[in-house]
Amino acid sequence: MMKSTRSDSVVTVIVTFNRKDLLIATLNALCNQTLKPDAIVIVDNHSADGTGDMLFDQGVLDVKPELRENNPLQGKLDCGIRIHYRYLARNTGGAGGFHVGIKIAYELEHDWIWIMDDDVKPDPDCLEILLAHKSQGNALVPLRISKDLNLKEFPAIRFNLKNPFLIDIRDISFYKKFQSLSEMPDTIVVADFSFEGPLLHREIVRQIGFPRADIFISGDDTDYALKIRYQLKQQILLVRDARIHRMFTPDPKKRTPYWKEYYLNRNFYFTHYRYGENLLVRLKPVALYAGLLLKNMVHFNFDLKKFRVNFHALIDAYKNEMPSRYLP
Repeated sequence: MMKSTRSDSVVTVIVTFNRKDLLIATLNALCNQTLKPDAIVIVDNHSADGTGDMLFDQGVLDVKPELRENNPLQGKLDCGIRIHYRYLARNTGGAGGFHVGIKIAYELEHDWIWIMDDDVKPDPDCLEILLAHKSQGNALVPLRISKDLNLKEFPAIRFNLKNPFLIDIRDISFYKKFQSLSEMPDTIVVADFSFEGPLLHREIVRQIGFPRADIFISGDDTDYALKIRYQLKQQILLVRDARIHRMFTPDPKKRTPYWKEYYLNRNFYFTHYRYGENLLVRLKPVALYAGLLLKNMVHFNFDLKKFRVNFHALIDAYKNEMPSRYLP
């Protein structure tokens, strides 16, 4: 296993929303890094669970935040890492939070930006191992481990935006290629990432800007990864021995609410429209919507709200407009 000596500076960006207990666990994991980040930017996406008060009560923040949007407040963890905390006046979704957080991080002028949600815990040597591979690229991704080691949660090895007959554009993914973690090579080039641990050099942000805030949720990270690949022609390298653990796993049996279905489908359609490599791929969302209508008619399932939500998702994707049409 390669190890790194510290030369470049790192700022971590965390977006949090109503998960103060998980946030503390993430901060503790960052304090326990063998190579600690120099600073942490916390974007509080309008939490109503007392996240800011908790950070103040525990001595993390110098000033008690008010429930209104503020410029970054300052603080420090017990392990010495500087904290920059920003409370947003409304919930802007993960995409809006990462847009703000990465902008603040970029303006702090550190060399690397380490991006994560509030529900992950990196292994103590995660950052050190990632930095040991910095000569291999400007986009480094840890191996994301779920509670049950579900390989379906890992990124695609290859996207296929040429074949219009594929439902899933993740043409080759980890769960299809690897049956166990022991089968994986030390590093592997991947097609995308989740904003749960990627380490990006500030030069990437300088060239392609910040994540699209108007995506709201689901797909902002994929869109950013595709910009790295398509605009910059740079590879994204997953490092097997750099591990980051998810502390929260959604219940797959729980029905997806309509508001979330809108964003999931709109952003999925938008990816086809924006990055499809031929006309048929760019038109595939229309066929998918028609298939949804036909399937539900055959089964006499006339869920008019579902049809309307998906119609709005389709129209907004093709208009390249990302309104917050449905909110949680």
